[in-house]
Amino acid sequence: MSFVETAQRSRSQQYGRSDTGGTQHRGPAFHHPRTSLGATGHWIHIAAVAAPLVIGELVQDAQKRWRYLRLASVAAAIASEAVWTHRLSKDRQKDEDAREALAACHDR
Repeated sequence: MSFVETAQRSRSQQYGRSDTGGTQHRGPAFHHPRTSLGATGHWIHIAAVAAPLVIGELVQDAQKRWRYLRLASVAAAIASEAVWTHRLSKDRQKDEDAREALAACHDR
């Protein structure tokens, strides 16, 4: 068995696909939670990452700086949870509307 055959077999076993031209891919699923919230989640993430830099430049007193950093962290977490809650409530309302439409269709 040559090195090339070993490498091809190892790759097909690792990624769960065959080298026979199959388009099936069973690799790891990539999940980026902040991107699932759309633009709002992106801006919350950017604000949370930039907050220490901005606070460090604007606040000179060390005690106040640490306090503001903790508050910024908590505010970003609360904002993210609020956006998630809003998204879930919209999804549930959309599902309920679809169920009502389906029930109305069955009644006809």
